[in-house]
This record gives sequence, structure tokens and C-alpha cells, in this order.
Amino acid sequence: MVFSIKNLATASTFLSIAQGAVVGKRALSGQATTYGGNTQGGACSFSTYTLPSNIFGTAVSDTNWATAANCGRCVSVTGPSGNSIIAMITDECPGCGTNHLDLYPTAFTSLAPLSKGIINVTWNYVNCPITTPLQVHLKEGVSAYWFSMQVVNAAEGVAALDVSTDGGKTWQPTVRTTYNYFEHSSGYGSKVNVRVTGLSGKTVIINNVAVTPGNLVTASGNLASGSAARSVASDAVVAKEEVADASTTSAISAAAVTSASSSLAGVSTSVAFVAPVSSSASSIAKLPTSAAVTVPSATATARVV
Repeated sequence: MVFSIKNLATASTFLSIAQGAVVGKRALSGQATTYGGNTQGGACSFSTYTLPSNIFGTAVSDTNWATAANCGRCVSVTGPSGNSIIAMITDECPGCGTNHLDLYPTAFTSLAPLSKGIINVTWNYVNCPITTPLQVHLKEGVSAYWFSMQVVNAAEGVAALDVSTDGGKTWQPTVRTTYNYFEHSSGYGSKVNVRVTGLSGKTVIINNVAVTPGNLVTASGNLASGSAARSVASDAVVAKEEVADASTTSAISAAAVTSASSSLAGVSTSVAFVAPVSSSASSIAKLPTSAAVTVPSATATARVV
């Protein structure tokens, strides 16, 4: 197969994504413990976010942390009894062993009695079962001269966040921090267009985002939905959405190479969500087809503005 590429950045990005698709099919073996859970105060800095009702929470070992690149990604975890849950990475577990998960209490007790303390698990990365749009959240203290934004409620891992100040004609990269914000030290002005690129290469574009402290903007699409979603926001209110194939979008910026590559360091990636009860086509190696999937009993929703 022959690919036509415009630059090395695009080639490197899609090579990383392709490698991730292969690695993501391998189940990782490790151990799981439990702690109190800390979505809004965890290392991923999800200060405005509440986990969806069908997703548990977990911290991941610093070995699998990938300098925050795995924040917001979902994992399918299979316990010693063969039953499975889906959890989102919201925090880091410093000093934990390779492939170790520190699960929220309800996640752990869905796999084994709390008295067990520590259990053996297998897990892999999957797309999050999220049907609501993703959001972008500007950090407190931002201005026209300092840009800092994070992505929340994404259906797949985020590879890059790029910004346009000329109506989408050109895109400028940001740098992902260890506290899960995408930043640019000199800023981009007071109103920008934002492009979020997932690990699969799909994109969501939000236009006319006001760069104001704490601003939380809801897109009208999400990643990993089968096509790239382009959403338009007017004065931080979404007005319309245009869906297009990812191949017709602008070339992914060089920032995606750095972000996507860092997310592959010591971790696996997944391009398509596969339910843990599916047949042998499941991305979870050796998972019994009769395995039960448990979802949180508490009702919670993402904050939408």
C-alpha cells in the first residue's frame, strides 16, 4: 500500500497510530489495588469533570503514566473471576509496579471483595463508551498572552491540541504538560479555533473559543465516532457541526508526533472500542465471551455548559 504524505510529521504521526493499533490488542498483566478515588483532584487535573455513570475511575502506575498522555483514556479490566469493568484514567499511582492499577473502591469491589486488598488483573486500552460531546477547559489565569487548555470527556486518547488564529487556514501546536494541559507560553490572542486530534487521527474542531480563565466549552462531536467531527462554537456556544472524513482534514501538526509518541512509551493504544463481552474479535486477549461487564451503580454525568 502506498501513502501520499506531505511532510515527515504526518508520516510519523500515522506510523505511531498504526503501531498503537497493534499494541492495543495485547492484554497487559498486572495487579490492582484500591484507594479513595480522586477525579477532580487527581494528577490529570480534571477539576470540572464528573465521570459518566457507566465508567469507573482508576489511577495508573507511573510506569504507564506517559507524562499524562494517558489521562482520560479508558481501560477494560478483567478480574480474577473473569468479570470486567471499564474505567477511565484520572490519576497517577507513584511507585506502583508496571501495569498496576489503583482502582476506585466501586471498581475494585466489582471485580473482587474489598478484603482481598490486591488482585491479579489483565487489562488493555479501549475507547470510552461516551456518547456525549467532548469539552475543552481553559485553565485559570489564561489570557491573550498565555494559553493553557485541557480536553475532557474524550472518547479516545488525545494525541494533540492545535490552535488557529486565522480561521483555520493554519494551525499552531501546543505542548502537553505533566498536569494534562496543552500550553503555549506566549499565548494566541483572545479568541481562537481549537483542533483536538485523537490517537486514531480523527479530529474535532471548535471555532471561536474565548480565551478566558476557567472557560469550559462543549463541542458538538467527539472522537472515535467513525468520522472526524468539526464543530462550530460562537461566543463559546456551539452553533453547528459538520462531519467529514478524517482524510480530508488538515495534516496533523508536528505536536501530534510528540504527543502520540509519548503515549506509546511503555503503554498500549487502541483505535476502536470493543465491548468486553464480544467474541474473539475482542481487543482483550483471552477474555471469555461469557464474562460479565459491570458498570457503576451511581448516576453521574459530565458537566455540560
